[in-house]
Amino acid sequence: MPYFPEQAARETLDGVSAMPTFKRAPIGAVWLNTIRAAVGALGISVLASAAAAQTTQLRLDDPLDFPQEGYCVDVLGVGATARADLPLVAHNCLPHRESADRIVTIRQGRLFMPAFDACLTAFGVTTALPGSPIVLRPCGARESFLPADQLQRFEWTGEGRLRLARTNLCLTIGPDAHRTYSRTHRWRTLSMEQCGGERQGWLRPS
Repeated sequence: MPYFPEQAARETLDGVSAMPTFKRAPIGAVWLNTIRAAVGALGISVLASAAAAQTTQLRLDDPLDFPQEGYCVDVLGVGATARADLPLVAHNCLPHRESADRIVTIRQGRLFMPAFDACLTAFGVTTALPGSPIVLRPCGARESFLPADQLQRFEWTGEGRLRLARTNLCLTIGPDAHRTYSRTHRWRTLSMEQCGGERQGWLRPS
């Protein structure tokens, strides 16, 4: 992982276990994790949950400069090239691609991505700061130099913001956009910023 020196990742501090190995969920387990998460969060039938989860993305409520699709939380790359070790970004949503890599469900106050068996995590040593990026870490993990569990709890505000629990930091898309390797695609930064700013309203995953 880019944020942890190799030696530090092997150490144990104050009884906190060393950072676990991050593994992409086997493709056969992706839909099972999605179904379980949807059933637990919504209390509906397995078949209905699976159908909903297959098209669920975490989408900004303002399409910004991409009115056809808007922006969604995304992992760089796709499939075998997905870079879950890098900070997450906002990317135009590509609704015509029902990619498992983009699925987000709500699970026990966390934003869970079944394709990676991991949760959105605000990066921070003891707490997140304004400008902190969003990374994927195992849900509920307590790791060396990253108390992931407390940095994965998000609350929906009345304005549709996603606020990190016990902070005044909200999930925010950056003000600037640029093309990706595709001329027709756009990306923006994704970070934690003081609540009350622009580009912080999110549509709750169904």
